[in-house]
Amino acid sequence: MDDNTVFDETYFKALHRRTFESLYDWAGEYRHFNMIKGATRFCQGAYVESASHKLFAEFEQANYLKNTGISKGEFVRQLAYFKCELIALHPFYELNGRITRLFFDMIALYNGYRYIDYSSIAPETYINASIQCVQFADCRAMEKIIADGLNLNDDE
Repeated sequence: MDDNTVFDETYFKALHRRTFESLYDWAGEYRHFNMIKGATRFCQGAYVESASHKLFAEFEQANYLKNTGISKGEFVRQLAYFKCELIALHPFYELNGRITRLFFDMIALYNGYRYIDYSSIAPETYINASIQCVQFADCRAMEKIIADGLNLNDDE
């Protein structure tokens, strides 16, 4: 990752593929079937690709969150919004949470922050925040998790 890195849809899919290709033949490929976890219904499989294109077009308009100079609060708000949208999309068959966290950690690093620290929250807190994103389009719980876990990288 350097100044030329573009956090676009191609990068996101390639990140999933490179991370999991030794485990799964389908790594980096979007799912085409419907998925439900408990009472949470994700984007219908038939619309994953088109919804992803639309989301990443919006992400491009936000300069892929390469927004050096914006306040931490605004960065957190934007990061939580796009993260919640990707959580609701749930584009891959498996390992969506891991790759989404990694993707947004890389964006945080790019912007001079450390990886988002999730260690102070219980796993069910993160899961409940994700459910709020999907079922109610409510990013507030995710914003709080990110705000609490996002710190400037003092090593620079």
